[in-house]
Amino acid sequence: MTWQERTADGAWEPRGGTGTAVVVAPRPEAGRPARDPWPFPDLALVRVTGADEVRCLWLGDREAGPRTPLGLYGWSVQTGELGIRQGSGELAGSDARALLLTGILPVGGLSGGPALDLRHGSVIGVIKGRRREEGVAVPVTALYELLDSREAGRAVREVLRAHDLHHASLLGASSPYPHWTAVQATLPGHTSSVSGISTELRTRLYGHLAHLPPPAGAGEVVHLVEDVKEQVRGERLPSLVLRNVRTWREGAALLYGLRTLDPGGGGTLVDLDAVLLYAARVARKAAREHAGEVEAERLRAFTEWIAGQAAGHRHWAVGEAIRALLEGAEGAGPADGPTPAVPGGLSGGRPDGPYGSGLGGPPGSQPDGMSGGRSGSPSNGVPVPNGAVVAPAQAVPAQSGAVDVPTPVGALEASSVPEALSVLEAPSALEAPSTVECLGAPSSTGPGAAPLPAGSAHPPAGGHAIQPHATVPSLPTLSPGTRTDVLVKVGPATYGRHPWSVQLIYGGQDVTPVDGDDRGVRAEELARVLREPLATALNQGDHGEHLAAIEVFLPRKLFDLPVDDWQLLPDPSPTTAATATTAFDDENHEGDEGDEYDEDDDFVDERALPLGMRRTVVVRDVRRNGLPPSPEWRRRWKGVLRGPLAHGTLNGRPAAEGHPPGARAGGRFPYYGALSAMSDASVPVYCGPVGSGEGYAAMRDALRSGHAVVLWRRDQHDHDECGDFHRQAADLLGLAGHADGLHGPVRDLRIRLADPDTARAHGLRGKIAVLFDPPPDRTPYGTESMRPPPLAAPGG
Repeated sequence: MTWQERTADGAWEPRGGTGTAVVVAPRPEAGRPARDPWPFPDLALVRVTGADEVRCLWLGDREAGPRTPLGLYGWSVQTGELGIRQGSGELAGSDARALLLTGILPVGGLSGGPALDLRHGSVIGVIKGRRREEGVAVPVTALYELLDSREAGRAVREVLRAHDLHHASLLGASSPYPHWTAVQATLPGHTSSVSGISTELRTRLYGHLAHLPPPAGAGEVVHLVEDVKEQVRGERLPSLVLRNVRTWREGAALLYGLRTLDPGGGGTLVDLDAVLLYAARVARKAAREHAGEVEAERLRAFTEWIAGQAAGHRHWAVGEAIRALLEGAEGAGPADGPTPAVPGGLSGGRPDGPYGSGLGGPPGSQPDGMSGGRSGSPSNGVPVPNGAVVAPAQAVPAQSGAVDVPTPVGALEASSVPEALSVLEAPSALEAPSTVECLGAPSSTGPGAAPLPAGSAHPPAGGHAIQPHATVPSLPTLSPGTRTDVLVKVGPATYGRHPWSVQLIYGGQDVTPVDGDDRGVRAEELARVLREPLATALNQGDHGEHLAAIEVFLPRKLFDLPVDDWQLLPDPSPTTAATATTAFDDENHEGDEGDEYDEDDDFVDERALPLGMRRTVVVRDVRRNGLPPSPEWRRRWKGVLRGPLAHGTLNGRPAAEGHPPGARAGGRFPYYGALSAMSDASVPVYCGPVGSGEGYAAMRDALRSGHAVVLWRRDQHDHDECGDFHRQAADLLGLAGHADGLHGPVRDLRIRLADPDTARAHGLRGKIAVLFDPPPDRTPYGTESMRPPPLAAPGG
């Protein structure tokens, strides 16, 4: 692998090193020919030796919008001579997972090169190929998606960390030519004089964030962003667009361009205020929850830098709010809880300028065109720190085994890593006759070197302000932390297929769609199809100490769907399952062997646990949700909410009788009378499934009579076990006391039932399901029609 580096006098010199694939996504299938075109994400991460000093472009931290002017760069032999090719076009839009480029068509050799946003100087994609009338690029969000992979995530995170440290270190470095942050400051997309967010401030912020432990999930970042937006706006206007962000830097990017709306029209930019408050909240969270995972000196440097921004802020209220977050003063917002002690305290020093002192010297000189921002290497793309390169993954042989990634060192200096990492976009055959023509790179003379940008969504451009920002006497404090839960809706079958949707619900009021399919799937396919959307939604909903609950709207025939037994990881392979069974069922195995299995990654991964063992999972009736609440429903909800809960039977017979085999419902309303006569705090219990037969009819009458909480056993079992089940249900209801106290005991019972030995020791029986209809006056979410259109006529 070869490239060019600039010498001290500005001349270009060739350099070379060895590239080793660390991550290839997707991996080639063993023994099968390469696919053409290579499927998305079509990226590879490569370790390059000897590329420590290569300069890199800047990875975008948010998605670019349509009509964004773009520059495309790479190597070409179109004229018969190998040389650098650069051209300009614009982003036309997207198609599935691809970015569409117009105005210029990529040619052979550009594959793996950067698609550069010319307004902001950020890499928003990696060139993949072309179709007949447009170019195709892999968006930067594809790189961030790799953070979700246990195999690739560590390596990708280290590259992103090294990228931000690299750019921050150059702020104080002397050089005869400008660093990329200085180049960006001259571009038309950066108007720091208006918003106050300069390229230098952003670079220093991201350098500090790179030293912190990563967020636990998207929910950690999104909820901080929403809290900050509420604080500067004075009201909560949650985004209705799903923000699947995975890094702290993406969270800051969601606040760029944030405005409050003035009462008389127009708007006031408050993005600088929001970004600084966000930085203070992230620092506070790190000190409070991850003090042992970050060096005290690094955290102190971060908080001192933020304090410097607060000291020089043009609005005293913002500065006070930031200091309150950092120093534990009142008014930090109850959503954050008690203010943590920051190691070493705060210096509170005055800033050098309007936005405070930094961690490096002044920005470098002005750029001399695009060459000042590129390494000049004969590689397609943007060098990322320590030799990161972008080129097609198809040409890179898959490597087996984990690759250790050196950790960058130095306060905000580029790490002295002996081997560099590169991001490569997958190659392909030159001018392949396919829907997407993939572009091949010219041998080893032109490996690509493009930094891969971070993907995130655009921040909302506006919001409703209570008053103009300039006259705000003090920042409003936050409302108590808003919980986020997940709604799963499965509609009645049409043509044997059930339409479905997954949504997020914020504070019981605002709903954001996650995914859905109006065409539907068969009942036996729901567990597989819903796994990924559920994982995405729960990752958004979990934050801090809050685990998102799952409300499942089902038609009554699917009430026995084992959602509480579903897990977010795919089912283990037969070999793994057999090994696990042998390890636990062999009475002669030693204790050490059992411990050896306990160390397995899948076993300790919370996503491998059944959903009902970790979080609240309840069933709701999809049809009743769309109807006006009846007086009986209102009355019974108040009864179970007040408690104490009383045990009853769903079929009206004594608990000891259970449900005899072959029992059939008689008449149109066989159980309605007994269920209507129960007290308002009674909870009907049934020892069997309710998706058919007697249980189905009894559940129908329970809903008719207004019952808001019902317990039943959804698995098949011997009739003789019903006595034990009803006794356990009565104990559970007594322990809960009232409806809101039911979730903990149900979850505890599911945990104990999941272990056969524990269940046998305590005489526990069954798979328990819970109907839990919330207050009937709550907005009936998801009541829109989910039926697919009628089948088309022949030939229509």
